[in-house]
Amino acid sequence: MTVGLLLGQRSVGWSSSMRIMALVASLGLATLAACSPASQGGENSVSVSEAYIVKPTPGRDVAGGGLTLTVTGDAMALVGADTDIADTVELHTMSMEDGVMRMRKVEQLDVSEDAPLVLESGGAHLMLFGVSPDIEIGETVDLVLTLTGSDGSESTLTTEAEIRGLGD
Repeated sequence: MTVGLLLGQRSVGWSSSMRIMALVASLGLATLAACSPASQGGENSVSVSEAYIVKPTPGRDVAGGGLTLTVTGDAMALVGADTDIADTVELHTMSMEDGVMRMRKVEQLDVSEDAPLVLESGGAHLMLFGVSPDIEIGETVDLVLTLTGSDGSESTLTTEAEIRGLGD
């Protein structure tokens, strides 16, 4: 293919077939761009509500916690949590197996527009180990959530969690 140059010589342009091929290629690219998902490369909106941590019973330093996580845009995954009042925070699920309730640590919990993530007692939940005995029912503490996007990007979100009593 020759592109014409204007250097005092006659310009050599594209042939008709070259112009047609370029037009077809550009139309193909425009069609592909129009078919891509609208949320691709867009911003997600994430919100947290009802975040809580249950105060451990006297003499114990293990607690559970919950929250509701919603997302608008691409699906995400909750991959971690942290708070200053506990040494470790893990993601857990509960399931009934052969009449016995089993709790398992998981690496991630998925959330999407169609499926908000509800963490609560008896289901998926936060499990806190090494919880400070100094927390009081009714106070709030920072809870930092770590999320990954469908593209592998990682982000954190800080929310306040209320300290509740067992059964509240």
